[in-house]
Amino acid sequence: MPYRPTKITKRAGRYVARLLITELPADRLYHNLHHTIDVVQGVILIGRAEAISGEEAEVLMLAAWFHDLGHIRTYAGHEAVSAQLARDFLRSEHYPEDKTTIVTSCILATHVPQRPRGKLQEILCDAELIHLSHATYPQSRDLLREEWKRSLGRVYSDDEWNAENENFLRDHRYFTPYGKTALQQRKEKYCF
Repeated sequence: MPYRPTKITKRAGRYVARLLITELPADRLYHNLHHTIDVVQGVILIGRAEAISGEEAEVLMLAAWFHDLGHIRTYAGHEAVSAQLARDFLRSEHYPEDKTTIVTSCILATHVPQRPRGKLQEILCDAELIHLSHATYPQSRDLLREEWKRSLGRVYSDDEWNAENENFLRDHRYFTPYGKTALQQRKEKYCF
């Protein structure tokens, strides 16, 4: 089923974009609006491949928009803050509580190491790491390295950073059938 944005996903996108532009700390070189849009696009791509319903797509789009918004307040534990920000926004919009719970559970599932439960959480987790399958992965990892240096004070030599990334890529697995095939193949093409 083709995804069509709904009023709530459009409002959420505008709300999140405004907050990321105005409140995100300047040291978030990777976890920013560009990354959020990449995850939103990933949810659409993977959701189509996994033949999710329009209702499921709406829930996933909301989770994708909010998944890293907690970075405006904290680095460590940003997933819980992101889930609370999503909950607050969705309640203000009178969004159904049962769907809000699904949105927040998807956001919380993105905490690394990812342990998603169910198809929707798997789709969001794969979308959150879709950049591993992009030709621009080397640039993404450079931005993340600088972000960790500025935000967390973590400084890596080139050899240490390369080893860290090689270990992460070796251990990482996508969860959805689309991720296990198309994304994994592209990841191996670009990263190994």
